[in-house]
Amino acid sequence: MGIKIIADSCCDLPGFYENEWGVSLIPLKITVGSATYTDDGSIDAGELIQAMKSCPSSPSTACPSPSDYADAMSGDDDVFVVTLSSQLSGSYQSAKAGVELKHGSGRVHVLDSQSASAGEVLLVHNLLRLVKEGLGFSEIALRAEKLAAEMKTFFVLQSLDNLIKAGRISRLVGQLASILHMRPIMGEDGAGSILLLEKARGTQNAMKRLGELVIETAEKAKAMLPARDTLVIAHCNCLERAQELEKQVLRGSSVIRNVLIVATGGLSTVYANDGGIVVGY
Repeated sequence: MGIKIIADSCCDLPGFYENEWGVSLIPLKITVGSATYTDDGSIDAGELIQAMKSCPSSPSTACPSPSDYADAMSGDDDVFVVTLSSQLSGSYQSAKAGVELKHGSGRVHVLDSQSASAGEVLLVHNLLRLVKEGLGFSEIALRAEKLAAEMKTFFVLQSLDNLIKAGRISRLVGQLASILHMRPIMGEDGAGSILLLEKARGTQNAMKRLGELVIETAEKAKAMLPARDTLVIAHCNCLERAQELEKQVLRGSSVIRNVLIVATGGLSTVYANDGGIVVGY
């Protein structure tokens, strides 16, 4: 018996096709107009972005079913499951229901990331580190819950359209941003819902301020969790922007020593949209 890690497909792991981290990803589904995509790593982000731009209606997403999770959980291995924030998707509730359907003697701990995209990647990264350290199942679960509660997620998007249409942020925030040519810097509210943190004029200023927020957050967390030395940056079709943020953070932080840059998968691309940046720390 060993330990398996499962995540939903909003977890933008590197090397999706090669499964470099040995993590099972359970796909969500994305509907744009009359087309439905399975988020299994085969979606071309550029084609998805173009399809969303061409479609007059907003895209919709569907979480995995309890049986999808149960099939992946079944067996005698212990399992950790990392899901999208329960405030943003039904994936967490579906995974919890899947526990009741699974077969085998393995224990299961379902972790509400209270985040998405880069935040899920960071939690999986830390779970793998804890497993490698040889900690027991219960201790890993306790530490993982603490990490999820204390982790911070920030993002800067070029377009808020899909978040507004999906009801994830208010239409007023989006209208003000458009009228004033502002770039909102968004984050989570500590419970997994989206919160407007600050506004900056233009993408360049917003990205600079995003880097400052990450550095400030890392410094505040240093005394409490000195091991938090990794930052994850997820980008939607804007690698250079992610790399500039990486340079800024590594120059300015005495805490962050490791930056992992990943490309958004299908689900994250729907909400980050073209040019979006999501960071998890």
